Amino acid sequence: MRINRSTLLFFCLVTGGSIFLLSCKERNKDFPPHPWSEYFYHTSAIAARTVSAIFYENDHSVWLGAQGKEGLLLKDGYTWNAYNKANTGFEMDSVTSISRDGNGTLWVGWKTGLAEFNGNSWHKIMPFDGLCVTSIAVEGIGNIEVGIKGEKGGLAIFRDNTWTFYSLSNSSIPSQNIVSLSTDHDQLLWMATTDKGIIRLKNNQWEMMSIGIPLLSQNFTSITTSPDGSIWAGSTASQLIHYSENKFTVLNTGTSKSITSLVVADDGSVWCCTSGAGLIKYDGSVWTSFTVENAALPTNEILSIAKGTSGNLFFSIPGGKVLMIRQ
Repeated sequence: MRINRSTLLFFCLVTGGSIFLLSCKERNKDFPPHPWSEYFYHTSAIAARTVSAIFYENDHSVWLGAQGKEGLLLKDGYTWNAYNKANTGFEMDSVTSISRDGNGTLWVGWKTGLAEFNGNSWHKIMPFDGLCVTSIAVEGIGNIEVGIKGEKGGLAIFRDNTWTFYSLSNSSIPSQNIVSLSTDHDQLLWMATTDKGIIRLKNNQWEMMSIGIPLLSQNFTSITTSPDGSIWAGSTASQLIHYSENKFTVLNTGTSKSITSLVVADDGSVWCCTSGAGLIKYDGSVWTSFTVENAALPTNEILSIAKGTSGNLFFSIPGGKVLMIRQ
């Protein structure tokens, strides 16, 4: 969808109970097509799969999680290796999150479970069987936080080889619909939820951080910590929240499409995937829209995004392709 460049965007800066309304520059003009390159595509040996999660470790180790029942793909050097029910013993249906802890263990979550991989063998974490795992955050060597969505949703924390589950039935956690996690530089845990906005866990207290902020929706889809330590979160109402130095800024991307995923690039710019408005980049002052119409994207439906080395970004689209942005 082409965005009307005359549309005004508004920033809301919330601090100390005061709200300041700031105006923003108009969206930039169209530009020549961006040099996208195809990073992954199916071959005769690898069936097409829509990628829902990307975990980039280095140029020789990249994990792709499938939206369906195809499991995982690992780029090991120049070879793609598949992990599925045939060689793990269980089905990873719709992978949502992939991460690695300080011990070298790989953690994989999907819509009905969680598993760990030590490089040789897979182990399914049985307390999560049937639970919709949405996000995994790693803190230190072996401390793991897992976001869960649904009737038995909430947060699970792994400490000292023990899992502790926090839900509406046994704690004061505000939401059972956690969809994204991130730890900040102070090792505080931030949670994006579909019904209670942004939550922070500090000193064993649940803080509802987005209460009182003028938002179009408290339904958030993603949250991340930038290299400078600030927090970014995206919502279904296509709004970005930025938290820095105890202040919130609310930014409207100018579209009506949901933000599905986001990442902060090495240069500090924020890249947002959307469900129908392509990729949107915010560099702190200018919004740039990459779409089918102005940047030769194959589709305006963008599913997930991850940061690689040398400023490269990887993003997935429906139909089984992962594309790379060379910056």
